[in-house]
Amino acid sequence: MKERVKAALEKFDAGYDCSHSILSAYADLFEFDDQSVQTIQRPCGPMTGRAMSVCGAVAGAIMALNQKLREEREAGNDTAKKSEMIREFRERFEKLHGTVSCTELLGVDISQMDGQEIALEQDLFRTKCHAFVTDAAEILEDLIDIKLRDE
Repeated sequence: MKERVKAALEKFDAGYDCSHSILSAYADLFEFDDQSVQTIQRPCGPMTGRAMSVCGAVAGAIMALNQKLREEREAGNDTAKKSEMIREFRERFEKLHGTVSCTELLGVDISQMDGQEIALEQDLFRTKCHAFVTDAAEILEDLIDIKLRDE
C-alpha cells in the first residue's frame, strides 16, 4: 500500500472524516498545514445540515486533485486537463462502487439524525467508508503519479 493511501486510512481510523482524511494525506503536495486542510474541507463534512450528495472521500480527493493541478491554471493553461482528470477520477470510483453519492453508497442519509444513528448502529463508517477512503486515495495517488510523470 502506498504511503499516502496508508496515511489517509490512519487519519480516518483516528477519527478524521472522509474528506479530511484524504486532504491531510496529500497536504504536503500543496504546502497546507492541518488547520488549512480543516478550513478547506469543512463544507464537505457530514454535519453541513443538508442532504449529502458527494461522498466525502471523493470530495476530498477531487479537492486535492484540483489543488495539485492549480499550477496549470496559474500558468495560463486552460482547464481541460484538470477537467479530464477529475472526470477520470469520478468514472474510476463509480466503476468500483456504482456511484459517488454518499447516501447511495451508505444506503442511509447521514445528514439526518436517524440516518446517522443507523450508520453508527450498522458500523457503516468502518465497514463501508474504509473502502471508499482506500479507493479514493488509490485512484488519487495514481492520477497524481500520472500528472507528475507528464510534467
